[in-house]
Amino acid sequence: MSMFKKILVPVDGSAPSNAAVALAVRLARDQEAKVVFTHVCEVAKIAAMVSAPAVSIDPSYALEAEREVGEAALHDAVDRAKGGGIDADSWIEEGACVDTILNAARQHKADLIVIGSHGRGGIARALLGSVAEGVLRHADIPVLVTRASEKS
Repeated sequence: MSMFKKILVPVDGSAPSNAAVALAVRLARDQEAKVVFTHVCEVAKIAAMVSAPAVSIDPSYALEAEREVGEAALHDAVDRAKGGGIDADSWIEEGACVDTILNAARQHKADLIVIGSHGRGGIARALLGSVAEGVLRHADIPVLVTRASEKS
């Protein structure tokens, strides 16, 4: 009997995200679970960053670039899952990362979230915040946090 039926995996193409994809695919195979990959475009944050007076870039270019990065990361994750014989879907979401990931977990009826962490600690985490930590603190389902190995 499988403990998990649907696993949500936020992806962004980073090494920790790729480690989460690999772990989720292995776990999905063991659990005979489906995987749902999601990429969050933080539209408000991107627009605020590129419209600052010192930068002054048309936000539509930055948003399109972010969407392309997300689509590539999702495509790679789905290919990896399907290559491993795993049923997988992908979605691009817009909003604040933590809340959007938690909403996606509810919307897709996930019973586990597998997320990569950059492993920042101390001052860096306090100043920057951590999406993985926010998800871990506020999720009402199990969260498995992984880091990229030093070798990758």
